[in-house]
Amino acid sequence: MSAIGPGASRMKLGTPIVGEPTATSQKLVKGCPCYKEFGVEKVCLNNDDVLPVNSISIDPGFFGQAESIQELIPFRSDKPEMCYLLIYLDDSTGNTFCVSQGQEIRINRKVVAANEIKAALHFVIASEQSSDGIVCSSCLYKYLMTLGETFEDLLSEGERAEIISGYVKNVTTEMAIYLSGASRMGTDTENLEIINSRISELVRLRSECAALSQALSETTHPIDSVNLVESYRLLFRLEAVFLFQVITLRESADQNISIGLIRFMVELAERVMHLIDEIRDSTINLRNAESIPQELEDFLSKHSEIRKSTETRFTDLIRLLAQIETRTSQKGL
Repeated sequence: MSAIGPGASRMKLGTPIVGEPTATSQKLVKGCPCYKEFGVEKVCLNNDDVLPVNSISIDPGFFGQAESIQELIPFRSDKPEMCYLLIYLDDSTGNTFCVSQGQEIRINRKVVAANEIKAALHFVIASEQSSDGIVCSSCLYKYLMTLGETFEDLLSEGERAEIISGYVKNVTTEMAIYLSGASRMGTDTENLEIINSRISELVRLRSECAALSQALSETTHPIDSVNLVESYRLLFRLEAVFLFQVITLRESADQNISIGLIRFMVELAERVMHLIDEIRDSTINLRNAESIPQELEDFLSKHSEIRKSTETRFTDLIRLLAQIETRTSQKGL
């Protein structure tokens, strides 16, 4: 028998690990909260054991539309050290299973609930991925320990607040870096330079908006053109406020500050999204009326794609931070 089941030759190996539900009825999930790396050694901590494993990445599509853990029995490995980095969310029992071994996923003698894994998946952003599912698995574990209900008694409030604070800092810093146009995170010093550079650029853009707004107001162009430029000016200011808050989070040693700023940052992100909706509607109306002056058209052509990227980033931020705020409020942090 093959070490990883009879269908191994058809498996698609080497696919990236992403912490999102799959197309298989959202039942097969890449990554596992029990998968850890200690130096070069990869281990499985399921059932509170420490078992060295060999991990491979398998496309969930290989397993078809599995509707029960029993349907996955033919694909189990005959070697206990083999890890597919796949878990199965069983709706009938509400529990989570290891696909390669067929065992229930347990942490601290408690079964990991399928609904908590689903909640965790909505919490893990797509950019948090790595080879062999390391980051995805780590995020799943941290969610279960800090924001899940099943394991809330395993950490003290201080320990939970420390982990949440660190996660908020990482998520907001990463978003700030991508808003700044960088393609990846750097060192702490590099990240700070990138953020500060973007803040300086936003100050320049606000000045550009002020000049364009003044020029348009002195012509016969519709007031809607001026209002659209002023909306962009406000958008640039709100982004700068967000970046200043990210710097505050990064420099603060007080974990309660990170948690306390969550509500403010969610409100700011919601305001950004509302403003972007207004900008989109105003732009459409002006185009339909064929009343966009050339200087405004040039301005829009430079900033429309950036605005779309900003919208995507702030949408993710609202989703993540709102969930953190809800769970921390429930836990009284």
